[in-house]
Amino acid sequence: MPVFFEHRRSPPAPHQIRPGMGASRRQVHQLEVRCEEAGIRMTDLRRVLLHGLLEAGPGATAVEIWQTLGTMTAGHAPSQGSIQRNLNLLVEHGILRRDVSPERLWSYHVAAKRKVALAITFVDARTGRKMTCDAPEVAILLHRVAAERGLAVHGASITVTPSYQPLFGLTHGVPIGLKM
Repeated sequence: MPVFFEHRRSPPAPHQIRPGMGASRRQVHQLEVRCEEAGIRMTDLRRVLLHGLLEAGPGATAVEIWQTLGTMTAGHAPSQGSIQRNLNLLVEHGILRRDVSPERLWSYHVAAKRKVALAITFVDARTGRKMTCDAPEVAILLHRVAAERGLAVHGASITVTPSYQPLFGLTHGVPIGLKM
């Protein structure tokens, strides 16, 4: 039988999963939301991978996930290289946790969701004074900008300078003698 190396398989899609073989829609949706929050664009391949990961169970290796996907999609599983690249991406963004066994096999688990709030600090460029910022709009903006660039924000320091030049008799933007 001839082998055609140039031939690419069409990427798997969630509708190709055999009935009764996928993970619960709620669990997959929760992971999709976490991926989008971390700045990972959801593709059909990643959706199918999330189904296979949850179906294979905690502690599954990449090969076990691939075999599970092969069963779920009637032999139309993505390549092992595609699976490994996407597993690495999910580990880098904190969606999955990778453990190494004594046999040097990597196993994957869904990581616990971080409950840490984003710490934002404004630093006055002239004085070095630090001020915490609790404005949710700033956190939302930083998350959105980071997600567009495929990054995740855990903390931020923003250096600020006055937008005006102080005039004679003003110190740090406050008139001398005026108490605030």
